[in-house]
Amino acid sequence: MSSRTASETDVLILAPFGKDSALIEGVLSRSGVSAIAVGADEMVAAIPEQAGAAIIAEEALQNDIINELARKLETQPTWSDFPIIVLTGGGLSTEATEVAVRSRAPLGNVALLERPLRAATMISAVRTAMAARRRQYEVRDHLRERTAAEDALRSARDTLETIVEDRTVALRRLSAQLLKVQDEERRRIARELHDSLGQYLAAIKINLGLLAFGHGDQTANLNEVQQLLDRAIAETRTLSHLLHPPSLDLAGFASAASWYVEGFAKRSGIRASLKLPENLTRLPVSVETALFRIMQEALTNAHRHSQSQVVEISLAVDDALATLTVVDFGKGIPKEVLDGLNHSGTNVGVGLAGIRERAKELGGTFEVESGPTGTTLKASVPLAARNANVFEADPPSQIYSSLVS
Repeated sequence: MSSRTASETDVLILAPFGKDSALIEGVLSRSGVSAIAVGADEMVAAIPEQAGAAIIAEEALQNDIINELARKLETQPTWSDFPIIVLTGGGLSTEATEVAVRSRAPLGNVALLERPLRAATMISAVRTAMAARRRQYEVRDHLRERTAAEDALRSARDTLETIVEDRTVALRRLSAQLLKVQDEERRRIARELHDSLGQYLAAIKINLGLLAFGHGDQTANLNEVQQLLDRAIAETRTLSHLLHPPSLDLAGFASAASWYVEGFAKRSGIRASLKLPENLTRLPVSVETALFRIMQEALTNAHRHSQSQVVEISLAVDDALATLTVVDFGKGIPKEVLDGLNHSGTNVGVGLAGIRERAKELGGTFEVESGPTGTTLKASVPLAARNANVFEADPPSQIYSSLVS
């Protein structure tokens, strides 16, 4: 018996008497067919995927071997129909040969070669069996590829379903947070109007009443009315500019950002610097609005959470992208919040989620790097941004509520 392990391209030879195995193996090898002589146990172990075909001498097919081969062949996969060539004895049919024929029936795909046989006949039969076997292996490989593709598709579908579910949860949470922020900002604006403009208007009404009835010092009352009106106008202008600076529409991002960063530094006590490209021209309206709102949200986060004394804002513009970078030198974003933002978009505040959604809606990207020495927010927006009207009609920015409350 051979000492090497059989492969799926080998022809197994089981011929127990004399030099038959060696002769058959030699004939096949000289014809370019890989053949290996084996024992009954080795043949049973090799079926069905460690051999291409089998040549079995009739005298080897005792009942126990036939039963073992039959049991093994019954378990072969659906693509496999293992070919067996049986070398039979010559002569007329007898009762013994009829019994032998019936005993071979459980072996399935059996071809008979009657001895004595010519080498060319055996080689032809073997090559025919091996060609059929190669087609079976092609079917097997195709089925395996299809199974692998189906598994990959199923895994991708499950992954996408998980991502969609996570995104849906994140969007629901963001929507609820936005509604909450909107309600809070409406209350703050209402309080600001009541406590500031409302009080000025009430005082003006009182002084106008005194003037109407000729009470008190007319000149002093008139001067006070003028002062109150000046304050009311200034408060109205400040409130209007914080909600949407007119310079953003009239002069563009550079002017609005410069005005806003200067005011932010005064109101918050944080040293804020702004670096803009030289000779910056107007960008698309949707891009300028998105960049301005992103800058507001980023400064709001720095003011509320970072405890940084310095914030650096810079804008870079090339032929395709406008990239806004905001750097603070504070305590950094907690790891669980950063992981939630990077992996699923969940468990993050409305500010970071809002920045990411603004950039995403315009086909851009949003990146966050954070550690114990500070945080870097980078938002890139294509200059040919889609959805030109996205976020044009936003609710008031959070930066207003954080600075006037």
